[in-house]
Amino acid sequence: MRDTDWLLAEAHALRERGEAALARTLYEEALETARAAQDAEALAKTLRHTSDMDREAGRPEAALAAAEEAATLYGALGREHRLDLANALRLTALALEALDRPALQPWREAGDIYAELDIAAGLAEAERHLGLVGD
Repeated sequence: MRDTDWLLAEAHALRERGEAALARTLYEEALETARAAQDAEALAKTLRHTSDMDREAGRPEAALAAAEEAATLYGALGREHRLDLANALRLTALALEALDRPALQPWREAGDIYAELDIAAGLAEAERHLGLVGD
């Protein structure tokens, strides 16, 4: 098996070049590798990227499952992963919205973390989705 970090870097590069199918293959391998190694941080990161790809590909159910698992893992990893947690919560909310389901709670949680970390763009996005500011 190849190293998870290498797989993620290669998948990202492929995705940037518009080669989504090849990128997806490497993300799948990274998921298997991280699970086999019981590497929660690498697994969470891979799930986050997989969720984003699934959402972009019109697979909101798969995107939601991956984002929720990533958020759970990041939550267990501790405070040093607060930004990662906020990003996973953002993906959870976007997937819920794609499914026409309520997404207020993940947007609130993500927004609170973005505010705490002074991430203006993340906070602004959360506030827009919560209807606190105009587009």
